[in-house]
Amino acid sequence: MATSSFGKQFTVQREKATDFVEEMVKAVTPTLRGDFQSRLANLSQDKDLKTAIGKALSKNE
Repeated sequence: MATSSFGKQFTVQREKATDFVEEMVKAVTPTLRGDFQSRLANLSQDKDLKTAIGKALSKNE
């Protein structure tokens, strides 16, 4: 599967184009639960999170 190549340039030979399209449109098993919600946070804006992460990391040293 070519998903890991989306950030890179690659070519598909003309005679393999149909095979490539068939592979890329196949259904796949979801890797995340249906109720997943991203909690993306910018550490420079979320001081509490930055402090908590700093404490957690310093315990492992």
